[in-house]
Amino acid sequence: MENPADLAVTGNFSITATLPQGKQITMSGYMYDRESIEAVNGRLDLMMEAMERQRQRAEVPELELKRDHLIRQLEAMRDHLKDLLNKQENGKTLTKQEKTNLENMYTSIAKCQADIDKGQVAIDEQKRKTGLD
Repeated sequence: MENPADLAVTGNFSITATLPQGKQITMSGYMYDRESIEAVNGRLDLMMEAMERQRQRAEVPELELKRDHLIRQLEAMRDHLKDLLNKQENGKTLTKQEKTNLENMYTSIAKCQADIDKGQVAIDEQKRKTGLD
């Protein structure tokens, strides 16, 4: 293949990807005189692959923040459950709302734990895909 520096530029292109937290990444390239569509597509494919990796890397902190929020939420639910159980064990009457909360708390805790586990799997997968592990 000819050295692109020796060829006339006949056009240009840019690809932009939106990343988490409103960030963007843009890559640009040129099309050269007598360049085949296969060569242009090959460079575009490389750019797209690189951009996808960067998007996945940028998602990791977002996923970690979401997981951490769920962990704090789970801790709060467990504390609330403990308080309700203590109140009930001490012979105090639970309000109708407290009874409803107590009935639903185990399901809510299980769902939250499942969401945390699912989030951790997603984090691990993104790290594995992008070489961050």
